[in-house]
Amino acid sequence: MARDTKIQYQPKPWRKTPLVESANLSKAAGCRIFLKLDLLQPSGSFKSRGIGAFILSTLQRSSNPDKIHFFSSSGGNAGLAAVTASKALGRPCTVVVPNSTKP
Repeated sequence: MARDTKIQYQPKPWRKTPLVESANLSKAAGCRIFLKLDLLQPSGSFKSRGIGAFILSTLQRSSNPDKIHFFSSSGGNAGLAAVTASKALGRPCTVVVPNSTKP
């Protein structure tokens, strides 16, 4: 008798962002220059891809993903990406911000 396995779909907590050519930079450099628009990521930075992929793969590998709580130490974009990805995937996340972080 085959065992019934349920595969749960989890969306990626990051977006595919476009490349746009910069006419001014291309002209100044003498070659085509493209800008990756990672400001369109859910967290506003490229860190959404790496940290989001880590969080997603951790949940997919876990035998009990409902018990996972993510932690990050960051005074900037990495912490924001961790919280954004965790929230999108329905898991809690705590970010410890160093005292040296400027407002």
